Amino acid sequence: MYSPKIENTQVRRLYLLKMSYASLGINKPMTEIVKEALDKYIPEKADEILKAGGTLLKPDEILEKEIT
Repeated sequence: MYSPKIENTQVRRLYLLKMSYASLGINKPMTEIVKEALDKYIPEKADEILKAGGTLLKPDEILEKEIT
């Protein structure tokens, strides 16, 4: 399985975002914040590829909405 390297500055920004949620009384784990970000990012980039005339590999898998 792919194990991405996340830059320290990105981890810090995620932590600050998590703590900003905490200031509102919302307990949101950093992993949940990352999942939400990827759920928005991946379809956006897939659409960008299609609009540029590209082809998605396994589009059903890329665009699959995960049930939480």
